[in-house]
Amino acid sequence: MKVLTSDWNSSKAQLMFVRRQVFIIELGVDERDEWDEQDECAVHFVAFGTTAVPIGVCRLTEDGQIGRLAVLPNYRQQGNGTLLLRKALQVAREMNLKDIYLHAMVDVQTFYHAHGFETDGRIFMEAGKPHVKMVRTL
Repeated sequence: MKVLTSDWNSSKAQLMFVRRQVFIIELGVDERDEWDEQDECAVHFVAFGTTAVPIGVCRLTEDGQIGRLAVLPNYRQQGNGTLLLRKALQVAREMNLKDIYLHAMVDVQTFYHAHGFETDGRIFMEAGKPHVKMVRTL
């Protein structure tokens, strides 16, 4: 798998394809909650397997929030999410960010914990789903 660093304008079609499949169709997130003003200025990451079809995406905002990490169902449990997250962490270091954070859906917080993120355990609702804020110092 290859992870490319991109921006919204260059990779909008690939980013929207994966996020629509995972967040809107699979998880039932309202389309109005999925697309926001952060997309325009964030650094985006697109993962590809052996074809030109994207299999995963992620974004990193200027204030250090990692978000919208999504991997298509057939490509999960193969290390693709880890590769996307590692690329986002690498770019965050290059941006000289000291602390990064994310809002993890409760059922996937163990994935982020395995990558050094910690939480206070307080659950809040975002896009109709229970989340926890997780932080990590680089």
